[in-house]
This record gives sequence, structure tokens and C-alpha cells, in this order.
Amino acid sequence: MISVIVPVYNAGEYLEACIDSVLSQTYGNLELILIDDGSTDGSGELCDAFAERDTRIKVIHRENGGVSRARNMGLDAARGDVIAFLDCDDYILPGMYEAMIDRMDKAKAKIAVCTVIDEQENGDVRRWETGETMLITGRDALRKLVTGMGDRAGHRETIWFSVWNKLYDAGIFKSGVRFDPETDSAEDVPVNLAAFAMADHILYYERPYYFWRYRRESQSNLRAPKALRGGTRTSRYLFDCAKTLGERDRPAAVTAAIRHFYWYYTGGVYALSQAKKWAKEGGAGGAEYSREDYISLRDEMRASLKAIASDPAYRKYTAGSFKAAVWLILHIPALFGAMWLFYRRLKRL
Repeated sequence: MISVIVPVYNAGEYLEACIDSVLSQTYGNLELILIDDGSTDGSGELCDAFAERDTRIKVIHRENGGVSRARNMGLDAARGDVIAFLDCDDYILPGMYEAMIDRMDKAKAKIAVCTVIDEQENGDVRRWETGETMLITGRDALRKLVTGMGDRAGHRETIWFSVWNKLYDAGIFKSGVRFDPETDSAEDVPVNLAAFAMADHILYYERPYYFWRYRRESQSNLRAPKALRGGTRTSRYLFDCAKTLGERDRPAAVTAAIRHFYWYYTGGVYALSQAKKWAKEGGAGGAEYSREDYISLRDEMRASLKAIASDPAYRKYTAGSFKAAVWLILHIPALFGAMWLFYRRLKRL
């Protein structure tokens, strides 16, 4: 049986399509666990209505606590032999679970991966579809994930860092693997680092079954200090994992971890520059967070980066261009912020 775990928060117009895509799968031996994470738009009531019509659905209502806590609650409730995740504003194509379970069983793999239909807001769509099936060692997949972080274009090489285009043997989570409850951005990465390390082989099927929408509003949570802080925590996971790789891969892996940190730190710089404006406007990131919140976040991020920069692996393997940026962040943060914001404005002209 497959346990499909879906955190639901204000899913609006997308939730029905998401749920229908699971219930209409040709592989019927599944349970659908919907975790209503404190929705305020009626999504929770819609979950209950679906549960009344299909006994395979289990609904859990909870106060809003973030996607990581919601997924952990789903894992605690799951009864399946295989675990799948799905985001509430995405959907899966017909036949996904049947095709992946069949190949997963034949290969005796603990993890199966499909490719993704990637829809941008402007309507552009990317997809990888050769029908090719490959077996990748867990160690090799972990290496490719760590060295390729931040490069969505390297789809095959990284097999993406997300959990939602994968099926996992439930034993991985029964062993204690969970989402970091303090991380709600790039929260998939630490889970996959642990899962890949436990898998002898991973089945990669180059058929796009997962429909992933890029929505600007879904990215607005990156204005929240918690999300930016979570990205920083994930960078530490990546850095610690990078140090365990072979000598050949460490330069790329360590630099990828620093790049990941840099991306979130600059997000914090931008948020700090916009804090007063957002507070006046309200809305996403608005009055909920003050300028002082972002200053505190910046100081926390710098403290974390200082700890990374003191590690011998950082000094030995980080690319020179990132070392220069890190030096500015640590020693003259105001100058770095001003330079980065100026660069950002130039790029947007």
C-alpha cells in the first residue's frame, strides 16, 4: 500500500485537482493523508467533504505549523509500505504510481524517481521524457544531489532535491528519518540526504508524471524569517554532507553548499531592504514581520556562516569568488548589502 501525504494550507483553486489526481490513479491500493495545516480559506472543509466520499482518505486538522511539521504528522499516521508526497497546488498524471511501483519492485530499489512537468507562470513548460530507466547507487545519487544543488537545469544529474517526485520504502522513515521542524524552505534536502544514504539503489524513470507549478505567490513565504532561517539550516546540512564526499567531489559540493547559503542570505538582505514597505502595505511578509526581525535574522545567518568559514573544508574547497562574498558578509555586511542591492537593480533594468 502507498501512503500519499499531502500538507494542505489555503490551497484554493488547486486542491480539488490535486486530490482527484490521486484518487483516479490506476494503482488503487493507497491511502491519502490530508493534513490541513490551519487553512483559513475553506480548504479544510473541502478535505472533509472528499473524505466523506472516499474511505481511502484520512484528514488531520492542526494549527498552522509549517510544511515540515505537517509532513511529519502524516508520516506518523501512515500505514503504507511505500510513502509518497504531493504538494497541494500540484497534481500527478494518471498511471504514475502503477508504473513506478512496478519498476521499483522489479529493481528491488528503496526509492523510485520520475521526472517532472515544470510549468512557469508565463506558461512555458519543461519536461524530460525519454522513457529511459536507470539504476543509480544511493551514494552516487547523494553525491549528485550535493554537488548539483541550485541547478534545476541539471535535472537528471541531481534527480532533483524534492520529495514529491519520488516513492520511498516506508522503512526509511520507520528508521527515524523526519523533516526538520524548524525548516520550511528546502526542507526536502536533509530528508533526501538521509534517504539516499540508506538506499543501495535508486530507480530513475525518465517519464514525467508529476506536474509542478511555479507560482510567485507560493514563493512569498521566502519573505518570512522562518523560511530564510530554514534555508540557512539546510545549507549547514549540505556543508556537513559535502565534507564526507570523496576528494574529487568536495570542491563542487562545498561550493554548492556556500552557493545555497548565499542565495538565502541575499533573500534576507532584500527582505531587510523591503521590511518597512511591506509593513505599510500588509499582505505577504507585511506587518507580520518587522525590520528588527530581519536584522536579527541577518545576525543569525552571519553567525552560522562564520562557523562554516572557520572549518578547514571551507578554506580548502570553496571557490574564490564565493570566498570574497563571504568575507564581505562577515566583515562589512552593510557594504555587501548595498552592493548586492545595486547589482539586483541593474539586473532588473
